Amino acid sequence: MNQHEYYNQHHGSDMNYVDEYAVNAYVAKVFGWMFLGLVITALTTGAIVYGISVSDAFAYFIYRAMGMFFIIFIGQLILVHVLSRRVYNMNPSTAKGLYVIYAMSNGLTVGMIVTIYAMYIVGIATVAMAFGITAVSFGIMAIYGYTTRADLTRFSSLFSMALIGLIIASIANWFLGNSMLDFLICVVGLFIFLGLVAVDTHKIKHHFAQVAVRGYNADGTVNEGQQALASNLAIVGALMLYLDFINMLLFILRLLGRRR
Repeated sequence: MNQHEYYNQHHGSDMNYVDEYAVNAYVAKVFGWMFLGLVITALTTGAIVYGISVSDAFAYFIYRAMGMFFIIFIGQLILVHVLSRRVYNMNPSTAKGLYVIYAMSNGLTVGMIVTIYAMYIVGIATVAMAFGITAVSFGIMAIYGYTTRADLTRFSSLFSMALIGLIIASIANWFLGNSMLDFLICVVGLFIFLGLVAVDTHKIKHHFAQVAVRGYNADGTVNEGQQALASNLAIVGALMLYLDFINMLLFILRLLGRRR
């Protein structure tokens, strides 16, 4: 029997059992970490752009680093894998540190991509518009995922398979260079991550519920192990939402860039 089944058997509806204020506080904490990740990425990108403008040596270093884009990307995937797979036994400080490192590394990859769009492809105003569209769309889907009574977790596997198909199509089109296929990939990818925002927000509520049911000892004292797990799950939840937001922004930028 998994934690969710145990929870439902002993307490019925998880969201009815868990204090609503506690749920709101936990979800707010997750979104706070997600926002912090975006700020760290933006600040890292800003520092890199400033460094390039004032130092030729630093510009050369960044140029060489960008040449290792694939290696950096693999490193980021490893960080995500470690955070996701070791959530149950990782020290909370380590989880937070890895999340910050990941957000900083995205300043060199995703941040520089957005900067290139702003400076050479669509302009700063269009990038700002893309960010606004992303933020509004993200907010709407997050609110839906948080408030709906439907069990969105059953769609997780469907979205995972769709994401795998999207990655395969993207790799194939890297060699084909088909503009129509690229357009379809952007549109489908955008809708996939819109759906994932709702699903992931819904998951975050269940993360808290699964921890809360075992969060206290028989004598009423707080279970420290469950506190650590709740902290780690908050970081993983923030990472999921961070990735959803970033990918939505990149797909919207690609769609807007096609008009130029």
